[in-house]
Amino acid sequence: MDKIPGKKIVEKAERTGNEVPIPLTRRRLGLVELLKRTAKEVGEDHLAAFAGNLTYKTLFALFPTFVFLLSLLGLFGAPNLLQDLVNQARGVLPAEAVSLIEEQLLGIAGERAPAAFTTGAIVSILLALWGVSGGFRSVMEAMNVMYEVEEERSFVKQVLISILLFFGVAALLLSALGLIVFGPEIGGAVADAVGLGGVFQLVWNIVQWPVLILFVTLAFALIYYLAPDAEQRFRFVSPGSIAAVVLWLLFSLAFSVYVERSGSFNATYGTFAGIIILMLYIYYSAFIVLVGAQLNQVIEDAAPEGKNEGEKTLNE
Repeated sequence: MDKIPGKKIVEKAERTGNEVPIPLTRRRLGLVELLKRTAKEVGEDHLAAFAGNLTYKTLFALFPTFVFLLSLLGLFGAPNLLQDLVNQARGVLPAEAVSLIEEQLLGIAGERAPAAFTTGAIVSILLALWGVSGGFRSVMEAMNVMYEVEEERSFVKQVLISILLFFGVAALLLSALGLIVFGPEIGGAVADAVGLGGVFQLVWNIVQWPVLILFVTLAFALIYYLAPDAEQRFRFVSPGSIAAVVLWLLFSLAFSVYVERSGSFNATYGTFAGIIILMLYIYYSAFIVLVGAQLNQVIEDAAPEGKNEGEKTLNE
């Protein structure tokens, strides 16, 4: 892909000693052109294939991760928190997918002590960490392709970064959902104590979803910032984070409505409908995450102060 005129013109002028102002005020990248270039890059970088790979690795890690979270929450005396979080997901995820996850959670919880790190739990934790590491390493590989950089971090460093991403993203998402679950109770008690119970309830009903969206946006931005083997600026990872979160929420709501009203999945796949729906949901969610990263790359590529494709370091 040809580099958009901008930073390279500046570099050439500096090399030749040209001190005359250069017309860098090219027309800004418009929305239509941005979408066209992003769509082109999505195809050229084979993001659909990367999303499929990411879906497989996510499914591999999903249920061991539930064992890990149940064990962790059991140690803190909150084994039912994960069930509460799943209940909150019913407003966004397809009902069949939530039911499948809930069945697995009940099965896992029924087979083990709430606060025990059994041998099976430890094995599941190791599988979960390896699985999520593989998933995030797939994102790292995809983003390296987008930015046209070679992976030079050691395998151990890649694994450590991927596990760090998992804990960072999980902490943000669990904090957001925990705030939705426990925020009304805790905040309501404090508000009642100072005589502002009614006001708090009104305010909370307004701000709870923007707060949730903010946490999810930060989780996306963390992935976009740490995943590629290149230095990043938050100003260049923010647009894709916001766009991806909005697109993901719209997709989640639309997909949930479609699944509930069409009924074609149950008719076609029968008892396998739940797992098929979950796979599709994970696939398109992964694709949206990657598209957000691609959008960031296109925006940075168009900016005079952004990195050129293939560059790893920022030019101050």
